[in-house]
Amino acid sequence: MNTRFDKILNIVTIVLVMGFIFGFAIAFWLVPDKDFSEQENRFLQSTPVLEADSFFSGEWMEDVASYYSDQFPLRNSFVNIKAIAELAMGKRQNHDVILSSGDFLVAWEHNPNYEVLTKNLKALNTFGAKMEEQNIPVTIALAGRTVDVAPQVLPRSYPYQVDWDLWNEALSLLSKRDALDLRMSLRLTQLEPETIYYRTDHHWTTTGAYHGYVSLMKHWNMDYKAADFFDVTVVSDQFYGTIWSSSGMSWIGPDSMEYYRFDGDMDYTTSIPEINKSFEGFYDTSYLEQKDKYSSFISGNNGVVYVTKNGDNTERETLLLVKDSFAHSMVPFLAIHYDLVIVDMRYYGKPISKLLETVEVDRVLVLVNMETLIDEYQFGLITK
Repeated sequence: MNTRFDKILNIVTIVLVMGFIFGFAIAFWLVPDKDFSEQENRFLQSTPVLEADSFFSGEWMEDVASYYSDQFPLRNSFVNIKAIAELAMGKRQNHDVILSSGDFLVAWEHNPNYEVLTKNLKALNTFGAKMEEQNIPVTIALAGRTVDVAPQVLPRSYPYQVDWDLWNEALSLLSKRDALDLRMSLRLTQLEPETIYYRTDHHWTTTGAYHGYVSLMKHWNMDYKAADFFDVTVVSDQFYGTIWSSSGMSWIGPDSMEYYRFDGDMDYTTSIPEINKSFEGFYDTSYLEQKDKYSSFISGNNGVVYVTKNGDNTERETLLLVKDSFAHSMVPFLAIHYDLVIVDMRYYGKPISKLLETVEVDRVLVLVNMETLIDEYQFGLITK
């Protein structure tokens, strides 16, 4: 039998629930849409435009769902609450991010796309063969993810075989090319995981990039600069990477970011024609004041970037660097030995043959992370 108190409690509960629902509905329409999420370092879904093709294909409904998800009021707070709830239930992951030992946030790709991997590597094989017909050597260097390079931070239940099978398939597809697996060389450094990979980001640290550079130069039978050639400078102790942003685990502390400086490293010019930008050295330090601090290396993602040494009368070879963002922190090391033409096919959007009509190159390095190869087909235009 309901008492007067029970009735009051039910009324209060209904009022609170309805107030919550209607309050957020009103806030959703009153709060202006955001174009960009600094925390997640990505553009947010704008209001979808209703068109017949997108409606009948289902694309419009997918965009609507993304729009409500991206523009929901207090979205970041709810993402954090979800992460806390997941961990409280004994799970060690949220949004496919594993909370590993040492407060490592590790992105988990549990279902790699082999079709995309095959298409990307077939395109790179074709490109390599074309360049080598012109007597231009091509090296395809594959950088590992955190799960590939620092398995010791992962829980024992992690399905390692998924990653081993993926790498075996990739290296098999590249068996006729000059391919370099950078996973093992980083493991063999025996450095602590947080020294070579960021805890909050998917990239390697500058120390990790340095050891990748050493492995590459050894692979080419070339001299490399020893570690004591550089002055390691901490430029930020407040770096929160992209994995931190998507994990919802906002209580995890930041990483430190370092530059490997050397005498004369300002005697280089980095030029980005598409945005009419150039600066001395390799670092766009304006990004150090933003969340996306990793973009301070060569000013982030752009279609084509040139790095040249100023006032050098000696003959320097030109390296064509086809890359994703893993290569950014290796650029200062490679520039010691080469002038660089740097291309990111995700942003270039043209056949690479158009670029090669305007520049002469002596060697090609394709440097990409495994995640890039299974994420989307992006190397179609490299064969044109």
